[in-house]
Amino acid sequence: MSGNDPRVLLVEASGRGFLSHYSHALALGLQRAGVETRLVSGRRDELGDWPVPFHKQACLDDGRRGWRCLRRHVVEMGPDIVHLQWVDNPLRALSFVRWAHRRGVRVVYTPHNILPHEKRWLLMPVYRLLYRQLDRVVARDAHLAWALEELLDTPGERVSLLSGSPNFLALQALEWQVDSPAPKKEEQEHRLLFFGHGCRRKGLDRLLETVAGNHWPGTMHLVVAGEGVLRDIPGALLDAASRAVHITLIDRYVAPREVAALFRDADLLLMPYIKQCKSPLLDLAAALRLPVLRSDRVQGADFREGVHGCTFSHDDHEALERRLKQTGWLSGVKGRLAAMDDPLAAIDQLARRHRQLYLKVREERLRGVDMDRVPTFSTPLSEI
Repeated sequence: MSGNDPRVLLVEASGRGFLSHYSHALALGLQRAGVETRLVSGRRDELGDWPVPFHKQACLDDGRRGWRCLRRHVVEMGPDIVHLQWVDNPLRALSFVRWAHRRGVRVVYTPHNILPHEKRWLLMPVYRLLYRQLDRVVARDAHLAWALEELLDTPGERVSLLSGSPNFLALQALEWQVDSPAPKKEEQEHRLLFFGHGCRRKGLDRLLETVAGNHWPGTMHLVVAGEGVLRDIPGALLDAASRAVHITLIDRYVAPREVAALFRDADLLLMPYIKQCKSPLLDLAAALRLPVLRSDRVQGADFREGVHGCTFSHDDHEALERRLKQTGWLSGVKGRLAAMDDPLAAIDQLARRHRQLYLKVREERLRGVDMDRVPTFSTPLSEI
């Protein structure tokens, strides 16, 4: 670790799911790249018992207490960069950014959603102001970069496109051969996985209707897993589908090591969503080398058709049925996934790009660049 490397405080307050896994992967990569890194996470840290080579503390609560805890870490560590992966309130975030700037600390933010799901139009003016105060906003794909500039007036020179979705679980899946919460996979079994929190608009009801209305080979096994995954699913529909194919139900919170085991043993992840969304499950599936069959309503930062999986129209039941029955396309996808960079290489690559960003932002601080006076002309996405 050289004296030239920046000191970075990573902040992720959910403590669960993709944001936590992504932040742990980034922190690991930065530490490997020689960057002094501290991760501050939410108290509900589901990776709390996993050993990591960087300093970490799970202290963030919701609301003001979380932001007060973050300020204490800034005073204690004295970082060059605070990199937020989470904002629960744009007004508090704006206050924190101004406070950090007064201390000579630069603030970077990776918005995994550029606006919240609730009250987004009401909060848009505050988010627009926040994005203009940040030293950099990291976009994980070109669509987010476009929206930041065109919809939220974020100056183009403050937007950095750093794609890549490495996942901490991918490393652990290689090292930990834990038992799956589903039955042990049998020889010749073709295992399908539907995974996630319960929501009717994720299309589980339509998937079960498709299953119940067709004949399937005896080797097919559908695993349905996640907290509240059966929400709004009629019992009669589940019974009908269970008569058509072997179904294993895991209707509870699934711990990270169990998630890795579920993905490890599956042959295909099913995402027949009706709602339009950017889902981190696509990133997790790619990191764990699991092909995906998704509807056209599911978007991801780096999903490539035929490489990560296949897509069908969300209102075309016959297309879903065909893809489930005609599985020849799966072998090609599995081969292309297997040829991808290993998880640690992907983590190292993303960390190197972040390190260069941090060095540039720190250099601007040392040169006394006032970001509020930088011209606000837009940089073409091709040049980001």
